[in-house]
Amino acid sequence: MSLEIYQIPEVKIALISPMDYELLCRENPKSYKNTELFEGVIIEKMTKSSEHIFWKHLLSNSILKIMPQEFFLRNEDVLLIGNSELEPDISVVVGNFLDYRNNFPTTARLVVEISISSLQYDREKARTYALGKVEEYWIIDCKNQQIEIYTQPYEKEYLHKKIIPFSEPIPLFDSTISIITN
Repeated sequence: MSLEIYQIPEVKIALISPMDYELLCRENPKSYKNTELFEGVIIEKMTKSSEHIFWKHLLSNSILKIMPQEFFLRNEDVLLIGNSELEPDISVVVGNFLDYRNNFPTTARLVVEISISSLQYDREKARTYALGKVEEYWIIDCKNQQIEIYTQPYEKEYLHKKIIPFSEPIPLFDSTISIITN
């Protein structure tokens, strides 16, 4: 989306707050099961393919092997940033699950989105993750076999972007992970 849909004068969209979104989800769980809130707009998420699930498990296992103890890994759990309630495929946040019993994390050390057919949407999410001061944002571009790594969040953008092919090691936590599969 180069032009945000709610900036088009002819389009009337009612934006919703995270609090109202949660209420809708609680009252109508089946209707909002596969949705997330992006900048006040309810977005229907795509069904997860077997390839998507494969990459999520491969990356989660690789990250867990080198992740420092002060962090914990979350899969498809809410990250609350401004008017967005996103559910990244993988997030690494400070603390442990007990710290978030009554609230959602509002930032992360790392967020990973696996892109099989959602590359443009995942790139749009970068501004929200930057706003939430997510230190590092990865888009796993399965089609092009590369990882887009965004760092140095500043307001609604990342100041640095790097692309790493799947064949190269990926730096993380003063170590590296590999996602080469045989």
